[in-house]
Amino acid sequence: MSTDTTPKKLGRNRAGNLGTARLEALYRMVTRGKPAEAKSLHVKSILAYQNGRYQDAAELSGKCVSIEPDTSVYHRQLGKVCAEAGWWQQAVSALNRAIYIDPYNHESWYGLGDVFTRVDQTEKARFCFEQSVLLRPDFVPAREALESLHS
Repeated sequence: MSTDTTPKKLGRNRAGNLGTARLEALYRMVTRGKPAEAKSLHVKSILAYQNGRYQDAAELSGKCVSIEPDTSVYHRQLGKVCAEAGWWQQAVSALNRAIYIDPYNHESWYGLGDVFTRVDQTEKARFCFEQSVLLRPDFVPAREALESLHS
């Protein structure tokens, strides 16, 4: 199971998510009746996100953040979900918090840059992508995003 939290662009092919839908149903069945732990909620958030259920994914990520507020990956997931849903202000807030907690995470910087690109704040996006590349020079999505801003 992939836990990749790199932001994806809008227009996801839902037919390709049939396997993810089955995996999500199985995961819910296995965890039914068990206490809500942040890691379990995080997995459920990723699965809901992959199935295009952004409201559910945001609620699950919000619970993760409430349970473990100092875990940057939960804030990053919340930011990713909010960005995909078009909730720009919330996405920026969540990603800024992820960066505050872990300023050396290239994915958080990339995610924030992606949000700034979507809302036409090019200079802020450029700065974020540059930070991502500085932290991980081989991170192709950030390099490509930075190059696309230069063209």
